[in-house]
Formats: sequence, C-alpha cells, structure tokens
Amino acid sequence: MNKKICYITVAGILFPVIFLRLFHISTLPLGMHIDEAGLGLNAWSLANYGTDRYGNFMPVCPSNFYGEQSAFYTYFCALLVKLWGLNIYTLRIPGVVLGLLAVLFGALLIKEKWGARGFFAGLILMGIFPYFIMNSRFALDCNAMLGALTVSFYALVRLLKKAELHPDQRLYGHFALTGLLFGITLYTYIVAALVISVFCILFGLHYLFYQKNGRCLRFRQLLFLALPLCVLAVPLILVVCVNYFDLDPIVTPFFSIPKMAQNRTAEVSLSLSGIASKLKNLTYPLTSDGKYGSSDRYWTMYPWSVAFVAAGGIASLDRAWKELRSKTLSQDFLILSLTFAEIIMFLLCGYYNYHINGIFVALAWFCVNGIFFIGRLFRKHAARLAYIVLLVSLYGTSFAGFVREYYFSDTSAAFQIYGGVYEAISLLTPAQRKQEIYVLDEVGEFYFLSAPISPEAFADNCNELGYLQDYENLHFREPAQYEGSHIYICNRHSGWYGILSAKDWNGYTCDVKQTPHYVVFCFTPTSPTGS
Repeated sequence: MNKKICYITVAGILFPVIFLRLFHISTLPLGMHIDEAGLGLNAWSLANYGTDRYGNFMPVCPSNFYGEQSAFYTYFCALLVKLWGLNIYTLRIPGVVLGLLAVLFGALLIKEKWGARGFFAGLILMGIFPYFIMNSRFALDCNAMLGALTVSFYALVRLLKKAELHPDQRLYGHFALTGLLFGITLYTYIVAALVISVFCILFGLHYLFYQKNGRCLRFRQLLFLALPLCVLAVPLILVVCVNYFDLDPIVTPFFSIPKMAQNRTAEVSLSLSGIASKLKNLTYPLTSDGKYGSSDRYWTMYPWSVAFVAAGGIASLDRAWKELRSKTLSQDFLILSLTFAEIIMFLLCGYYNYHINGIFVALAWFCVNGIFFIGRLFRKHAARLAYIVLLVSLYGTSFAGFVREYYFSDTSAAFQIYGGVYEAISLLTPAQRKQEIYVLDEVGEFYFLSAPISPEAFADNCNELGYLQDYENLHFREPAQYEGSHIYICNRHSGWYGILSAKDWNGYTCDVKQTPHYVVFCFTPTSPTGS
C-alpha cells in the first residue's frame, strides 16, 4: 500500500477512535468510582503541596483511604492539575491517553505477526471494543496498566525480532530501555509486579535456552534488561516491607515510603474455598463483570469475539509448540506467557475485570489471530468475501447497538457525581450554610474535589482508616440522631430520599431544594421555640 494512502487510512481510523474516548467525557460515565475521587485529591495535593492528601511527601505509592494507590496515573494527573487545575477533564484525560496507547501499540503488536492487514484489523477492533472504550473514560488508577504494558510488550517483541535477525549484535542499550519500560509499568498497578515477575521468568527462560548457540550473549542481554527493572522495583519492595513487617515509614529527600492504615498484602492469597469462584470469574474478561468495563448486553469485546478468541488461542498454542520444537523465538509463546501471568495474578488477588486489565491486549491479539486463522480455511475468493461481509455486519451492528446503549442511555440515576454535593450545598443561604449538614450518600472526597483543603487539614480530620467523615459543620455519614435543626443531603435516587421524606419533623416545616441529582432537606421552626 502507498505510504501516503496508508497514513490517510490510519488517520481516518484514529479520528473516530479518539472521538469515542473524548465524547461527553465530563458526563459519561456520570457516576464516579470512589478511587477516582481519592486519586483526584491526591493529584491536587501533589501538584500544590508535593504530598498526597494525607501529607506523605512524594510517596512511591500515594495513600488512598486505608491502602495504597498506583503512582503512575496519580502523578500523570498531578502534572495536568498543575497546568490546568483540578477538574473532571484533568482527572480523566490521562486515561484517554493511556487507552489510546493500548489501541495503537496493540495494533502494532498484531502487525508484527499479520502485517498491515493485522494492524488495521487490530486498530479498528480495539478502537470499537466496549472494554477498550470504557477503560479509557474513567480515572481508575489501575487502568493505566493496560496501556503501559502494551507499550512495554511491543518494545520487547520488536527487540526480540531484531535479536533473532542479528544474533551477533549485543543490543545492550535496547534491552536496558525495554527493562526500563517494564519497570515503569510496575507503577501503573500495585499487582503489576506479580504479572511482570511471572512473565519475565517465562520469557527469560525461553530466550536463554531456546538455542545453545550464543547463550552467553543472551544471558548478558537479559542482565541489561533486568538491571533497570530491578532498580525501579526496589522502592515498591520497600513499600511491601514497611507495611508487611510493620516498619517505620521511610522518608528521603526525593520520595517517601508511607505506612498504610491496613496491610493490603493480605489480599494476595490462594485459598481452596475461593478458587472455584475465581475460576468462574475468569469468564468475565470475555463476558461481563457488571462493573465498569463491560456491557451486560455487548460484553467486553462483543459476544462474537469469544469464538475468535478461542480459535486464536488454540492456533497460538499450536504455533508456539511448533516454534519451540524448531528452536525459534515465538511471539505466540510470549502472548501465552502474558496471559498465564495475568491469570495467576487474578487467581491470587482479583475479582473484577479492572483487576486483570492487562490481559485485554492478549485477548484482542487472540481475537484477530482467530479471525485470520478461520479466514484461511476459506479457499475460494467468494467464500472469503462472504466471510468479510459477515464480520463487518456482526461487528458493525454490535458496535452501533453499544454506542446507542452507552452514549445515549439515561444516566440520571448515577450516584457520586463530580461536583454534585458542592452544587447542592451552594443552594443554601449563608445562614443555612452554618448549620450542621449531613451528606448521607458519599464519602468526603466527592465534596472536596470541588473545594479542596490542604493535606494538613485533611489528615487532621481523618479517622484511623483514612476517611474524612467530619469537617467543621459538614458530616459525611449518618447522624447518631436526626434533628430538625440539621440539614440533610442525599442523592435523588437514594433510599435516604424516601426515609427523609417520610419523617415527621415535629415543630419544623421542611423546605426541599433540588439539583438534577441531589435533594437538600432544609427545616424552618414552626414556632419561636421549635423542637
């Protein structure tokens, strides 16, 4: 294909891919994850004070409630907050960038096996798959792993292809750079270390022993890859040591290792009682976990993809076995190793799709691999043309249905709206603003995204688990006793709305104020004394 036509085609595909990730990003998804709110406040504190919201100086892992939060997304967001302030765009744009990297480098990865047609197929499919779209549109810190891991994995595949073509070249700098990329990926998700460790062991053994000739050179190359990876892993190892062995926090002039309220290493476990449900949950990356990265109707990559992923996985197993026997480097083996590493991680500490988000580059690879594998079974041109028409019809109609469902369905029932509580409180008069105000649906982070306070003030008002429940006359909890002299705020679709509406406030008349998403219950004494 002519290069100019190729570039125009790529641009023509990328434009709608980018549009799908930016369209209505401030209001879709409307509801926020609790970790999005915590990440936003950490980013604001880092941008303005050089600490997370609890006052930890440049933490390797910022604190988030009782545990840790991944650093990469948080610091990326902090950079944007420093430049343009804290808002829903600076909070979610890093996810868009990393999601686009996953699509682009995932397509380049497929190109390494299937050439230009594989690149375009991967670019289109990953551009329209529900998971790849939804993953990019909210600020969940662990989602950064998919984009970073895809870039690192692609760099490794390219490097190994070059090493196989030129077995006498040292390529030490290239291996060190690839190790650096994997080291950075460690900071995109706290459990990424487990995935990368398992994968690197499998890859390292394969690369070292697949041939006898040149084994000493390959051993030195692996050392150059391991060096930056291990150096970058040291601070994360210190995080585990400080919290697992109950050591004192570490503070250096450049970063700190804070102590978390709870030791989350206990979440990494493999119990026989839980293995059955974990194995069942392993179907969710192909179907739906009912959470943030899938559609109950259109699943993560549309129902049609399951058959192609299965076919592609079987073809990869067959190809990897043949290449192992012929003592050649196998891209299929690397993809299978990554898949295995992700499954191990999920069995140890995963429950939902965002816990295993790094596997989706492999699933997309298997999907395209399966599509081309099945396509090769059709010998006649007419049959292949009919197969292509069928693919376009299946994915086109599914994509159209997903767009209609995701982008244009009613989202008014969403909870935890960015700026929603702040907007509700702004309806109060200055006198009412001084009364005791109870916010019944949300933790304090959702309010303080719109009205940030200093890390010192935030930390001083937190409980032992890192939750800010009371700040001045604001209370983000249920009151011990309901009184008519207090003001209550709840989501319009919350159960609290019915409870508060049904209460008989003796001595008070109720004035209800409403925003599109919240209800404010204000009370006025019916007599001079009130009660």
